[in-house]
Amino acid sequence: MLLERARPATLAECGDVEEMVTVAGRLSRRLAIPAPPGLPRLREQAGEWEEELLKDAAELPHALPAHVVGAAVATARELGPAQPDLLVHGDLHPRNILRADREPWLAVDPKGHVGDPAYDGGTLLKALALRLVETGDLAAAVRRALDGFAEAAGLDRGRVGRWAQFHAVRAGFWGRRHGFRLARGGPGLDRLTRLADRLAELLTEPLPTPPAKRPRAS
Repeated sequence: MLLERARPATLAECGDVEEMVTVAGRLSRRLAIPAPPGLPRLREQAGEWEEELLKDAAELPHALPAHVVGAAVATARELGPAQPDLLVHGDLHPRNILRADREPWLAVDPKGHVGDPAYDGGTLLKALALRLVETGDLAAAVRRALDGFAEAAGLDRGRVGRWAQFHAVRAGFWGRRHGFRLARGGPGLDRLTRLADRLAELLTEPLPTPPAKRPRAS
């Protein structure tokens, strides 16, 4: 066990979504090293994810279009079993990133999984949903967050988007069954569930290709 002092300030307190996704992406890139043996493989959960999604879609009342649920199932089926043996945090979100002295930011409380680093991009985007909706243009905010994380992490944007869509669908179903940390029932739960559904639908739509960066003048 490695112990070191970290400050109580979290990345969530910075208030700047662009900084949050950039810092998290850089940490994800640093963490994505060949994983040591003995850690749980995310690919081993792929079959369970698919079964869970199909069961929830059949049993729970929801308004998600079939193609949105189908896209999440396809991610579990196609990307789930074919994941690299790289270390991933497993629960990467701004409250799990702390100010520190050795480095500006350190990630804490990892799940310690092995799999696709783009999976962590999905957990991050889900955690930022409330901040993204506050911008007034959720679709544009989602695109910027995906672009920022993928670039900082050195990952394929489309793959990050697929995992984010998968997480959003699962979150919507989870809320219907169990509630959320911020709301267990009532109007608050309904609002968060609708937001998860909207995020899932946006991420199912083809996202515009980000414009190429202009070369700097010499």
